[in-house]
Amino acid sequence: MTQDPNDVVRVYAGHALMVQVHRAALDEAGIACRVVGTELSGSFGSALPASVEIWVHRIDGPAAEAVIARESRPAEGANRDRPRQRFPYPADAPKPAPAPHRREPYVNPDPGA
Repeated sequence: MTQDPNDVVRVYAGHALMVQVHRAALDEAGIACRVVGTELSGSFGSALPASVEIWVHRIDGPAAEAVIARESRPAEGANRDRPRQRFPYPADAPKPAPAPHRREPYVNPDPGA
């Protein structure tokens, strides 16, 4: 049974940066993929947010979706779970002085002297 090169499915659509991250993960997993739509992001910028897509063969579709889902998961022990670190002001240092009063530039009152 030969694999039809035109029998493809879209497994992800999003920003170009995330598409490149998922493409690298698919390459690492040994799944052949093709990124489509990068020309649109170059000309329209962020006007079309989901214009960059990843296409894979239909046979590899479920495996590719599993790899993308694994990459999209937040990392374990994310920063949200940690308490916010506080940096107190030093108690022994004095407060900084206020800015000096604005002085006008010196103008000689008697220019002819």
